[in-house]
Amino acid sequence: MISRREVVTAGVLGTLAAGGAAEAAEIQSDTQAMRQGLKAIEEKLLDMQQNLDQALRGNSMTYGNVGVVRSKIEQYAKTSGKFPEYCEIGLTVFYDVYDWHVRHQQQIQLSRVADQRLVLQFMFTQLVLRPETDLNYVGTPFDR
Repeated sequence: MISRREVVTAGVLGTLAAGGAAEAAEIQSDTQAMRQGLKAIEEKLLDMQQNLDQALRGNSMTYGNVGVVRSKIEQYAKTSGKFPEYCEIGLTVFYDVYDWHVRHQQQIQLSRVADQRLVLQFMFTQLVLRPETDLNYVGTPFDR
């Protein structure tokens, strides 16, 4: 014969066991949803950081393509003891240097060399536009 205690305990334990598995599955799905939400927030924060960097530091002498041009000119100046006359650049670098002149209200001196290439004066060096190269190309500075 089944006692009253066995009937009550079996019903309570059976209910707890079934409810526990459902709760565990629900908690696991909630955890997965929370991870996805946090990942989306992290991506948005990184995007905002990149936008703020571009807005606040963009086209400075140490950030972006202008910084690359500057470092190439510095390397040449250290080895030769003088600034180079020319340096070849790609189209994106050309626009970045042009934007740097506009942002810092510097005079823009554009000209053409003998083979009809566009030249932009940057500090003491003439940057020769080479549109056929890679967009972010910065060549080795040189003299005539």
